[in-house]
Amino acid sequence: MLQEANDWRAAHPKESVALTAALLKAPEDKVTADASHVETLTTADLVAKTKDGTVGKWLDGMSDFFVSTGQLKKAPDAASFYAGDVYTKAAA
Repeated sequence: MLQEANDWRAAHPKESVALTAALLKAPEDKVTADASHVETLTTADLVAKTKDGTVGKWLDGMSDFFVSTGQLKKAPDAASFYAGDVYTKAAA
């Protein structure tokens, strides 16, 4: 279900922004501005990037960033909190 919702969001960015703005009771232009900083990947993209290690590298990089800002004491391995095998199986 979540992967189907994500794929719909990737295919319908304007409608997604409008629905999000309505749900949050926020101005659509502000939600549009926030959304402009995000690239929504499809499930197929995320599965491919999970399998080739890209997602793990992204998550490791984010952990390193949070260590550098003091929000984490130590960077956890992405495999300790991202179940890529489960995600890819769910997409099958």
